[in-house]
Amino acid sequence: MWVCAGDARTAAALTRLTDVQRAGGVADPVVVARWLDDGIAPNGAGGRGFGGRGVHGFDLTFCAPKSVSLVRALRGDDVAQKAIADAHTTAIAEAMEYLAAHAGYTRVHNPHTGEKDLVRLPGLVGIAYQHETSRCGDPHLHTHVIVPNRQARADGVLLSLDGTSVFHEARAAGVIYQATLRRELHRSLGFEWAPVDTSTGMAELAGVDRDTITAWSRRSTQLRDWAAGHLSVVDGEPSAAQLAAAQKATRPTKPEELAWTALQEQWRADARGLHLDRAAFEQARAARRAARAPHSTVRAWPARRTRSRRRRSPAPT
Repeated sequence: MWVCAGDARTAAALTRLTDVQRAGGVADPVVVARWLDDGIAPNGAGGRGFGGRGVHGFDLTFCAPKSVSLVRALRGDDVAQKAIADAHTTAIAEAMEYLAAHAGYTRVHNPHTGEKDLVRLPGLVGIAYQHETSRCGDPHLHTHVIVPNRQARADGVLLSLDGTSVFHEARAAGVIYQATLRRELHRSLGFEWAPVDTSTGMAELAGVDRDTITAWSRRSTQLRDWAAGHLSVVDGEPSAAQLAAAQKATRPTKPEELAWTALQEQWRADARGLHLDRAAFEQARAARRAARAPHSTVRAWPARRTRSRRRRSPAPT
């Protein structure tokens, strides 16, 4: 699906996307491949060639917490599934708006200084691919937003994105995605949340048993086991870079593509199931309400009684 952020109307017009496409219409794979492979936008405009080591695009991956994927796949009715899908889409849109505002730049040569100046682009155009499974076949709602590295400047010229800005702001965009997802799911379904992981900005649903999450996280367990056996892990927990290395070293092919209904039938028949902890849910709700309560109370102390002295009027003369 097409994704436009920033001044979406201008960005779409500069690349000749229709209003339907700008609003999330289906992207033609041939058009997308030409943009990524050759730097030619949907309107036929082309930028500089990529060269042998050129960056063709950026893969921004937005992953729902495992517990959210499990509730959607194993317990959610049609209403809950729709609410989770809508929250996921809204969270991606918020994250992409942040990236368009803080990383939507190109660099242009300044003939006076000899340096390259940052120039803001009207917006960003990308292509979103929603996936439902991990590489081990477990429920894993996530979306890859591919942003081609030839974006339109205000005059329609296609230029490369400033990669430094994209890499610097990608993590913040991920945190915004997670926070927006939590807000939307609390509003629509009343979900409560466990504490937020400060390193990722992610939080699991309060009330979903931790052992259940682990049981359905075979790919995550596989990566940690590989890192522990092949890398020097500090305090028993691999770093993000070590997990990335493990992912590349153990990357299996994706399971055969199945329809969503077939995936649900397969998962709901799995013995791992979905175990809920009502007490943990109630505890998280109480903690949230307590955190929102006033931390201090204004006390009205009784005024001290004092004797007032009346000024006597001067005696008549």
